[in-house]
Amino acid sequence: MEIMMLKFLIIEAKSLEKLDETILVSLFSEFIHITDIKRREDGLSFFFSGDQDEYFEDVILNVMTDTLTDLRMYVSHTYPQEHDRLEAHQYMLSILKKVPFGTYYYLDNSRVLSFLGHHIDESIKRFILRKFYDDQAMLETLLIYFESNLNMIHAAKKLYIHRNTLIQRLDKFTQTTGFDPRKFIDAHLIYNLIG
Repeated sequence: MEIMMLKFLIIEAKSLEKLDETILVSLFSEFIHITDIKRREDGLSFFFSGDQDEYFEDVILNVMTDTLTDLRMYVSHTYPQEHDRLEAHQYMLSILKKVPFGTYYYLDNSRVLSFLGHHIDESIKRFILRKFYDDQAMLETLLIYFESNLNMIHAAKKLYIHRNTLIQRLDKFTQTTGFDPRKFIDAHLIYNLIG
């Protein structure tokens, strides 16, 4: 049985009269299977399935250039269940209000977390960490890995586990959250989040 990976895009326009919904729907339906569209007063949300990582950043930049429209797009990580995706969508709409429109044209969890910096509350931690928010074993694994300067051998020794077990834990974290602790930028963001 194949697990469905659900995602969403939030597209906002600085000026609503310049947002051409038909063009956006036509363009994005060329490379993602849109299952639902939600219209809001400040933009559109596309819901789709698949775990593909399309070139959304390039696409939105091209659309902005071709249409001379100021847009901003947020791309979600994957969600295994519909209610998780809908909950994340609502939450992200509220978080995006904290990010000034002109700051970024392309956003994902990493850029949102980076922008929020030290103004991170428990709801953001819960949103990013998901099921690992209360998982002390995973949080300890991550902290020791970070404090070992991302060195798997040293971290595995400190944790008294095999290196492959550590790799599996990090893979599981990446798959669930979209943040890869083996990448410096992601490690920095997660360390500040849990540290």
